[in-house]
Amino acid sequence: MAYYKKLKTDLLAAAAAGIITPGQADKAWEHAYSSRTFASFKAAHWIAAAAGLFIALGVILVAAHNWDKIGAIAKMGAFLLLFAGVAEAGLRLEEKPAAAIPLETIWFFMPVLGIGLYAQIFNLSGDPVKPYLVWAVLSAPLALFSKRPLAAYLTAILLFAVLYWGTLGSSNILALTAGYSHTAQPLQHWALALAVLAGGFAVYPGKNLAKPLGAGIVWLFFMMIADTAIRVRSEALVLLAGMSLAVLWLTWGGEEGGERPGLPLTAWTGAVYAMTFFWHYRPDIHHFYGGTDTVLGAVITWTIFVGALITLALRKQRLLPEGKMEDHLAKGLLAASMLAAFLLFDANEGSAKVLAVLANIILAAFGAGCIISGARNSNEKLINRGVLVITLTAITRFVDIFGGLLKSGVAFIITGLAFAALAYFVNRGRKALIDSVKK
Repeated sequence: MAYYKKLKTDLLAAAAAGIITPGQADKAWEHAYSSRTFASFKAAHWIAAAAGLFIALGVILVAAHNWDKIGAIAKMGAFLLLFAGVAEAGLRLEEKPAAAIPLETIWFFMPVLGIGLYAQIFNLSGDPVKPYLVWAVLSAPLALFSKRPLAAYLTAILLFAVLYWGTLGSSNILALTAGYSHTAQPLQHWALALAVLAGGFAVYPGKNLAKPLGAGIVWLFFMMIADTAIRVRSEALVLLAGMSLAVLWLTWGGEEGGERPGLPLTAWTGAVYAMTFFWHYRPDIHHFYGGTDTVLGAVITWTIFVGALITLALRKQRLLPEGKMEDHLAKGLLAASMLAAFLLFDANEGSAKVLAVLANIILAAFGAGCIISGARNSNEKLINRGVLVITLTAITRFVDIFGGLLKSGVAFIITGLAFAALAYFVNRGRKALIDSVKK
């Protein structure tokens, strides 16, 4: 919301300066604000969605109370009639959100109720993932053709949840991990998993795919570090794959309204911050359990790395706001964060410490870039981000170097006082920077 607040302030200032008319400012604001997630949903719509959920739960409770008095055929027939009636009513009342939203909510949840009802009547059991896949397939038409995004968001969340749950298991139709048998899963499992992943992208509403892209990237990383056909086990390849995926997500994961890509940016920063802890690396005790790298896993890792480098060369960076200095700095930092993984090939304690120091330098340079760019562009949020990153880097480095000396109460008190002084001077510097850009 900070972006929209700043946009409104800038538009009002432009109108006051006579650059644009007040009417144009209002129209520009309404156009930008309407593009956000769930923009078309008002308070009444959320209440209507809750009404649909409560009605569905009420029907379930009533049916459960009289369950033994209803025959099997009557149960299924009543459910199918009710399902058809809800769908028909939802289509007929599509132009009336107060009625359509509760009906669409009931429509979305009814398939899983019907599947559970059918399984209970005929005492079925088996693969726990199949019912949820059927639920997603039955909900797909509603997600694709509804004028409102609610069903599409729910279906996409369902598909990604099933993808993670199923593929990380070892005994279902989506399982990709070897499990206790340590045998490769059938090839059709991978085909189905990729189809579910594609389905999540297809039904996700809107043009912005930052969130599903992130879900897909995180899933791929999980598949690479789990015991699958594409596993990687060496620290160097795991780090190279993780940083390359973080760079790809940051580069392609844009946000609405031209904002910095918040979640991908946080993921990249967190990944670089995690590298600072290689200061404590010991090659004799740090290793991944579960076998060696697979050939396919290594090929995928190098492919991702090359793709990230090509993306950096051909696509605009999204680490810092646009600018000649910012572009060179951002691309250099992103490339360095990936290339740092090469220090772990045949790593020893010395090279691991070099990696940790390099990660701290990357974070410090990123923080400084945020502060400088924020001051140049009068961006208070960017200044705060830079101060936060530099402060976190300084504290981490202090703990890394002097943490072993904290062996007495007096040492803790002195350290606490030092941190308090650091917080005071950092906050004063931050406020001075923000006040200078406001003048």
